[in-house]
Amino acid sequence: MDDGLQNHQRRTYRSSPCRTLSLLLLLGLFTSLLSGCSLFVMGGKMLFGDPELTCSFTSQSAVNLKKTDEKVIVICSTPDSISSDYPSLNIDMLDGISRRLKRENITIVNPNDVARWFDDNLGVIDDPTMLALEFDAKYVITVDIDEFSYLEENSANLLRGRSTGMIRAYEMREFSGSSRAVEVYHRELVSKYPDIYPVQSDRISEKTFRKQYLDRVSEQIAQQFYNHKASEVIY
Repeated sequence: MDDGLQNHQRRTYRSSPCRTLSLLLLLGLFTSLLSGCSLFVMGGKMLFGDPELTCSFTSQSAVNLKKTDEKVIVICSTPDSISSDYPSLNIDMLDGISRRLKRENITIVNPNDVARWFDDNLGVIDDPTMLALEFDAKYVITVDIDEFSYLEENSANLLRGRSTGMIRAYEMREFSGSSRAVEVYHRELVSKYPDIYPVQSDRISEKTFRKQYLDRVSEQIAQQFYNHKASEVIY
């Protein structure tokens, strides 16, 4: 047999596994696109790991709360229309957010001390400066809830959590020898869970679902203030 033909056959044989692998990769990519990209995401994690995302607070303010020893105050507020239906929402939300930030080694001022300060000041705060000065804190996070519900609209037996509001953060800065709180972060809160289909109330009690949804919203808000894994993101 001609030497050139033999060499061509050997090259063809050796390259066939590469072509087979390429075809398999292309097939896998095509399949992942058809299945909502879930396989593609899993494949990406296998190749590149689970990257850490920079939180939105750090992106806006250039401050990493996990790398500073400064005190942080967290406060939550709701209108009377929500408080009448969910009287403990402020406390539950505040507790959930604070616990998650403390878990990330962020120095949080005791929420009970902050609550007592609010009671002494008639529950009103026009300027975060006073609150920050009272507790010698560098940052104040405010969460203003405008809407909150865990019941599906126009339904007696379906559950779905919904929340809207505004999240802000203030930093104490020096101006001509005096300190003042300056807004360094703001972001709208929009939450709906489950996103596609509500949950039947005969599958889970309202109390349990409300607790699960509160945990989810608290995590969603807290994640805006510390870097976290891509797989942990709550939308």
